Amino acid sequence: MKGKNFFVAGLIVVAMFMAGTTVGYASDKDICEKQIDLYIKIKMNDGLLPGDEFNPYDFKGVGEAATIMLENEGKRTHNDKNHAAITRLVSGHLADIKAAAGKAAEGSVESVGHSLRFLYLSCKACHKVYSTEMRLRP
Repeated sequence: MKGKNFFVAGLIVVAMFMAGTTVGYASDKDICEKQIDLYIKIKMNDGLLPGDEFNPYDFKGVGEAATIMLENEGKRTHNDKNHAAITRLVSGHLADIKAAAGKAAEGSVESVGHSLRFLYLSCKACHKVYSTEMRLRP
């Protein structure tokens, strides 16, 4: 009878440990779902020039979206070095977007667009590798 109680107590402890460790981290799927809306906000900003009176470029909105995306990237956990490297690439491109949007000068629109293309490629690489080969990531 005592052995049975120890077994049940052991199962409860293991279940509590597993619940405690899995609740603390956001999955990549959750983080990517948050990132998609912000990415679209940056991508759909189609103003051509900072001073265009009919369709001004929203540098403030782009900068805020990039800042939030950088914070979200910091919440990722890494299972391997490749994922960590891709996250560093994504964070670097987001930092470039944030810096260019903060300047709000001539050439900033092109800088944001350039970094946005490389951000897309970095995200695509992560999703392609981890979705099709390992089935671990979104």
